[in-house]
Amino acid sequence: MLERAALHQTRFRTPGVAPDARGVVLGQRGVVLFPSLDRLVAFLRAYGDEGSLDELLPTLQLRRLVTPLKTREIMLSVGAESSYRMDRIAGVAKLAGGLVFTGTSRHFVKYRDSSSPLGFDVLELLDQPADLVLYHDTFRQAYTFERELQFRDLVFRLHPFRQPHASATPLPPRLWASAEVGVGGAILSYLFRWQIPARAAIAEWPATSAFDDRPRRLYLFDIGETPERVARLFAALPGVHVFEPLGKSFAVELGFRHPIALESCASMFDDQTLHLFRGDGEVLVVHPLPPFAPVRSLVRTGVDLEGDDAARAHRGAGLDASIGLGLPLRLAHSTEPWRAVTATVVPLAQREHLARMLYALPPNTLSALRLAIGEDRFYLLDPKGIEGVPLGVFHSEVAPRIYVPSGSVIVPAVSPTVLEELVRDRGDGYVFFEGGPDGIATPRVVPAGAFGPVSRKALRDVAAHLVRADRPVSAEIPLPLLQYDEPRRFPLWGLPDAGSPKTGEGE
Repeated sequence: MLERAALHQTRFRTPGVAPDARGVVLGQRGVVLFPSLDRLVAFLRAYGDEGSLDELLPTLQLRRLVTPLKTREIMLSVGAESSYRMDRIAGVAKLAGGLVFTGTSRHFVKYRDSSSPLGFDVLELLDQPADLVLYHDTFRQAYTFERELQFRDLVFRLHPFRQPHASATPLPPRLWASAEVGVGGAILSYLFRWQIPARAAIAEWPATSAFDDRPRRLYLFDIGETPERVARLFAALPGVHVFEPLGKSFAVELGFRHPIALESCASMFDDQTLHLFRGDGEVLVVHPLPPFAPVRSLVRTGVDLEGDDAARAHRGAGLDASIGLGLPLRLAHSTEPWRAVTATVVPLAQREHLARMLYALPPNTLSALRLAIGEDRFYLLDPKGIEGVPLGVFHSEVAPRIYVPSGSVIVPAVSPTVLEELVRDRGDGYVFFEGGPDGIATPRVVPAGAFGPVSRKALRDVAAHLVRADRPVSAEIPLPLLQYDEPRRFPLWGLPDAGSPKTGEGE
């Protein structure tokens, strides 16, 4: 059936084959025959692990073949650009249990091996109607094409398998994660609280059934510099899947491996589409990519203004405003020494005491104070220390322009940077945390323009009190009428006093 090819052979009976520059018999295409689909997957996995499937994808064809006896086999066909490529394909195919052939149209002859280094040729062509005829040294067989297989469909239908000892493998510097909507909000707060650089987006898919009343939605996270404890925690949460990126737009669930090396066929994945291969076999395809935003921009920290403008102090207007935080904070007692005690909040009931205290302060202390007058309290600041004003509730500066009552700490513990992000809507104002009856720390913001030096005018505003005055009831006493008589030595002698009856004439 086959004969060895020789260098002096000038005409081959197999149509479409010819010796290349090395003298190896080669057709325009190469064919690898596999007895089953799992052998094809083994070939693709082995070839991708040691090389690149991208070089095969432009000319790759996968077909299911049927023999006259109605048995089925799998054919992989690629362009035989050189004998070097075919040598590599043949070496991997032998490991996966495949047979390698070369040809051009429908007649393919066995590719070279150690018994015939230059290749093979046929003694006689099989004259039988068929889509494909393969010539081997042990058989020749005609095949009919049953259907064509798409490489992309094959990749998407294969289930990733769990890697043994995945916990001992170091984590990549970047991870993807998907989360159901119910748990996605909590992950946002968690990432923001621990200052883990991450971006988030919401992906939406149309309903897959008429019984679904709404589209499917998932949170997507692009997490950088992920601590191992955080990755393990997310992977253990129900409804959350963590993925290891293998390329720019595709990833496999952490702890799993796809049967085919996806990084070796990266050209199959569009950069504008995100592909996430879950361990249970589901593939999340996000197209187009939704806009991602930093997690710090998505944490709710809106400011709700309450109340009217407070009284003025030198310049600007003092204003108390409550800040609503997406991350609930509480105040707890602390045994640590007081530090950075630079502010005090004096209630309105101590107004007279504050006025007398300010009048008694020395000039250098008075010049360093800054005062803002609120609706029911006074705010005093002194960057050098507020101990000179022993009134009100002392406050310690825990972050730039953020104060908590001295002797208290914020729980859960957050860094000053995180605290500034939580109240970023304060503008240039000063934030004072106060403990509520339920233990929740309520922040109040006072604009920077409301603080001014403690001038005499400000002191009058602090010490002013309402004085009532009534109008006199009785009218003024009329003056007596005088009549002048002829001059004498004592002209006012005998003038009637205020209590005597009016006579109208003098003596």
